[in-house]
Amino acid sequence: MDPTLVKALVGGVAVVAAAAVTALFQYAAKVREERRLLHVSLVEADTKVAGAFGELIGRSHGRGRSELSEALVQALLAEGVLLDTVRQVYADHIQTSSDKRIAVKQVLGDFPVSHPIGTDDMDATLQVLAALGRKHDVLTRAARGAVEGRQTWKPLPGSAELVADLKKHEEWNRMNRVARLLHPGRRP
Repeated sequence: MDPTLVKALVGGVAVVAAAAVTALFQYAAKVREERRLLHVSLVEADTKVAGAFGELIGRSHGRGRSELSEALVQALLAEGVLLDTVRQVYADHIQTSSDKRIAVKQVLGDFPVSHPIGTDDMDATLQVLAALGRKHDVLTRAARGAVEGRQTWKPLPGSAELVADLKKHEEWNRMNRVARLLHPGRRP
């Protein structure tokens, strides 16, 4: 075989090998970046779910959104006799109070308006929380806490069964993967 041909073949193989190694490194870098982006998006999704779940827990316990009425603020800030009277009453309340910090909190606490939640809405929201707790491992304990918390002041019909079911889910969640594979019948 011609030595120049052998050199050319070896050189060609070296170029192809170098290109393959470069492509492999680029692919590995791309996979790492995609994993990082997936992790970031999962964290963002979990954060949104946690926020929504927290709002649902508030609803299941009868706490609606609170907001500060712009009309109320504008009426209080408008010049006139009403404003002077309101200012004087609040000022007298704060000045005569033994604990000024508590008095200021009381005054400011009067301004937000809370929207009440009806009983049916509370019960339905609690059922949704329990269903989400059964479906998502990370929400199971919080859902159980919400159902148990409601039992203390306004029990939901069937809440004892919901708590028992959520406890079973928590036990399942605590099992390691091998135990889950060996005992699939224990899955609630």
